Amino acid sequence: MIKKQLYTPGPTEVPPETLAALAKPVLHHRKEEFKKLYFSAVSNLGSIFKSSGEIFILTSSGTGAMEAAVNNFTSPGDKALVVVSGKFGERWEELLETFGVETEVLNYEWGSSAAPEDIKNKLKGRDDIKAVFATLVETSTGTLHPIKEIAEIVENTPASFIVDAVSGLGCDVIKTDEWGIDAVVSGSQKALMTPPGLGFVCVNEKAKNIYRDNDRKNYYWDFKKASARLENSQTPYTPAVNLIAGLDQSLRMINSEGIENVWERHKMLSEAARAAMDKLGLEVFSESPARGLTAIKIPEGKSFIVKELKERFGIVAAGGQAHLKGKIARLGHMGYADKSDILKLIAAAGLILEDFSGLSAALKAANEIFKKYAE
Repeated sequence: MIKKQLYTPGPTEVPPETLAALAKPVLHHRKEEFKKLYFSAVSNLGSIFKSSGEIFILTSSGTGAMEAAVNNFTSPGDKALVVVSGKFGERWEELLETFGVETEVLNYEWGSSAAPEDIKNKLKGRDDIKAVFATLVETSTGTLHPIKEIAEIVENTPASFIVDAVSGLGCDVIKTDEWGIDAVVSGSQKALMTPPGLGFVCVNEKAKNIYRDNDRKNYYWDFKKASARLENSQTPYTPAVNLIAGLDQSLRMINSEGIENVWERHKMLSEAARAAMDKLGLEVFSESPARGLTAIKIPEGKSFIVKELKERFGIVAAGGQAHLKGKIARLGHMGYADKSDILKLIAAAGLILEDFSGLSAALKAANEIFKKYAE
């Protein structure tokens, strides 16, 4: 028997407490018991988003939340600026074009992060750009973008700022209200330690005014309907009741630890993973690594790494996407992850590479990081 463990950048491992909550009897979504649960989940999400704004819980993946944001914050014929440096930046572009929004794209090489000055230059004197779409963490490369700095630039323009934080929320720092981000979208299956199936959209007052005045016709993804129901801790249509019960349990665990401590834990794990991979001769792919996943370049002749991690040690990692297929491995350590998970990953990688001196150095490097954070 080989015990499987998810080290992918979503879905991720789910705590036993959350699995138990998922198995509870189904609540009726229009009864008082569910209203209390929904109110709790929304309130707990606010602590994670660092926002007092509206938060909509959608029965969808993160992509559904992205589509809902496009539908509610843009109209056909609008112009939008999109930051693209990987597969999920491209998803913003594809969604916008699908729904009739004219896009201008700032393209960056995969693995590199956006330069705020480029966004500033693009927006200078441009009252016609209605919205800027960016990504907190580009899942396809493990790259963190300077969202705070971009938000400061967009805030001084007529444009709204909409951020995909599907892979970043709950592990990388994001302060929605303080940074002046107008809307943030995310999903349940990553650092929030819940199975796939829930999407989230957090909006501030500016974004609220945009969807209220938007003339685009929506039905299922209608934030006007969602907002009206939210006042009574309800959703417009039948929600994923048990997923929300599981989500609320995971959020309680995160908030019990404290979101700032959760951010710090992920920082420690990512630093330890990178330090160890370096000692094993595995180069980190991203120039601005995220906290929730580490993307490594697969050395020439070592294409077996991802396959053997799973077959020999039960570690289910992810490969590269698009032109990076077979060239990188993406190693997730977000959500329900701790030091032991990093140590298992290091040991497995060292044994697969049969680099025993490197393995010793890698474990030592990780231990030095752990000791630094314990001081």
